[in-house]
Amino acid sequence: MTLEGYDVIAYGAALPAMLADQDWNLTVPQAGVLGSLTPIGMLVGAVLVGLLTDLLGRRRLVLVSVTVFSLAMVLCGIAPGVPVFAAGRVLVGIGVGGVLPSIAALVFEYSPRQRRNLNTALAFVGVGLGGALAAVVAATVVPALGFRAEYLIGGLAALVVLPLAVRFLPESLVYLRASGQDQAAERWIHRLGLDPALIEPAGSAVEEQAGGRGRFAVLFARDRALMTILFCLTTFASLLVLFGLYTWLPQLMRSAGYELGSALTFLIVLNVGTALGPVAVGRLADRIGSKPATAASFLLAVIGIAVLSSPLPLGVLYVAVVLAGVGTVGTQILINVFIAGRYPTRIRATAIGTALAVGRLGGILGPVYGGILLSAQLPTPVLFYAFAAPALLGAILVALIPRGHAAEVPADTTDDPTTDPTTDPTTDPTTAASPS
Repeated sequence: MTLEGYDVIAYGAALPAMLADQDWNLTVPQAGVLGSLTPIGMLVGAVLVGLLTDLLGRRRLVLVSVTVFSLAMVLCGIAPGVPVFAAGRVLVGIGVGGVLPSIAALVFEYSPRQRRNLNTALAFVGVGLGGALAAVVAATVVPALGFRAEYLIGGLAALVVLPLAVRFLPESLVYLRASGQDQAAERWIHRLGLDPALIEPAGSAVEEQAGGRGRFAVLFARDRALMTILFCLTTFASLLVLFGLYTWLPQLMRSAGYELGSALTFLIVLNVGTALGPVAVGRLADRIGSKPATAASFLLAVIGIAVLSSPLPLGVLYVAVVLAGVGTVGTQILINVFIAGRYPTRIRATAIGTALAVGRLGGILGPVYGGILLSAQLPTPVLFYAFAAPALLGAILVALIPRGHAAEVPADTTDDPTTDPTTDPTTDPTTAASPS
């Protein structure tokens, strides 16, 4: 996840240097289009993950995806011009799109019920750390070596991370059991000291109906259609704000009168917020429920972004940027866990992938949206309010998400194929008040 965070944020961090490079002659609208290419690739990757999970397993899918986006970063670093660079950014997106839903589903599967939000937030701390590292490299290495160094460092970092992932990343117990690899599942359970009950029985009605297109039929069944649509729209709003800010925050701060070094510092602080804030928000979600915590996280983004529109003391602005970081990546982390808790195990990755696939349209629009706003030379406060508005819409959409179907079913009906026995306990009124 640290590699992913670095590779996604690298473009926004390096963009001021790229705009200043006379050999490339990038305009602001062209830069906005280039910024939308990674979310386009993520859209493709999010769709592919649902189709390839059963074929490759989540572990192999993560390893292949990391390899793809790391090689693509190297391609961006050696690209002779914009067309090759653009192809590299699309491939970065495809790789990232395969990693995120798989990691979210794996962490959810291996986590105790009372720690699912917190554990997912801990895993996704890597996104913020990677983004902060990308901004640090842009501020320290890029001025001396050029913007290509930003991408080469991100790509070559896989030489360190991939061997560790090959050695330590576990496979999904559900996948191993469903594919008849019982001994492999037992080895992972023994190695990690887990409860053998984590292996769910194969051949359940949910599993049988969840193959191929059946997964999408379950997602859009009558009792889940509205919920699925609202999750998709919520993710759309979240990723529009996230990718818009990640691409344009340094330029927005420069338009507000800050020098390049200070503008990149704001990007570093933003990613510190995305690394540290979601842990606290994730813990809060485990206590009060995913729905109120996700809505509150969206509102933090609204407050943080709106405050940046005013010429306040630097310390206050840094706090606002941290809030914006919590309310962007932090919100998306909570949405992923929220989705995972509302769908049966066998379609969990597909549910997350589907919401992210639709949400990537917001990610695609975000950089273009920011480019249009900056090109229009609007007043600085208007620029920030324009990014806060989709976050406010996201909070409203979260409030409209209905209660989970499984939480309304009596406990003795857990064998019913329409019941999700792994539903997020925070949506169950019998456990929501539990101090654990």
